Amino acid sequence: MLPSVRAPRVYHHIVAHIERAMYDGQLACGDKLPSERELGRRFGASRVAVREALRALEHRGLLEVRQGSAGGHFVRAADASVVSRDFRTLLQLGHLTATQLAEARFIMEPEVARLAAERATDLDVKELRALLDERFAVLAGGRDPRELDLEFHRRLAGTARNPVHAVAIHALMDLEADMVAPRGVVGDADRAEVERAHAALLAAIEAHDGVRARAVMDAHIRDMQRRVAVRASGS
Repeated sequence: MLPSVRAPRVYHHIVAHIERAMYDGQLACGDKLPSERELGRRFGASRVAVREALRALEHRGLLEVRQGSAGGHFVRAADASVVSRDFRTLLQLGHLTATQLAEARFIMEPEVARLAAERATDLDVKELRALLDERFAVLAGGRDPRELDLEFHRRLAGTARNPVHAVAIHALMDLEADMVAPRGVVGDADRAEVERAHAALLAAIEAHDGVRARAVMDAHIRDMQRRVAVRASGS
């Protein structure tokens, strides 16, 4: 599975070979890698080079480390964490604005809503409805439903059955949480509008009406961005 490698910068070759094993399906999600000692033997590399390679793969979100007697390095499930981290770096460096985030959402989310409406199963509809019911209970208890609102968009992306969309939307929602939610600029009227829009989206998805779902999502994003801009400006 993992051939021996002898080269001046063996750490890079170890990373490349383990990556290739993942991409080729020789290593699947949840698989445990051999021990550092065994990897060193297979690659003809020092423990230092092996550790450096494993750290690089962990940093890139391809491996996770588990502690304990059954611990070690495991192939990690694909998620949006790496993309989110890069987006957060842009945000922290001041290279990303709320307007740019809105532009990305305008481009992607209406189409995601259309696909979700066309591909939703009964279980998808049930899960989306459960999120709206949970949101109602959270509001009734006087708590902020913002995280549930973002989760609705994440779940919608999963319903579209396109992993590219799912990863991108998850990362955008993480960024939305960092850029908008901490400001506390969403008021009661805004939350009521979110509830109305999400209910309309669910109705379109349940009816498998992709055209309507796309239009509702487009209007929803534009409306909420306008509301956030107005409240942030103090108008």
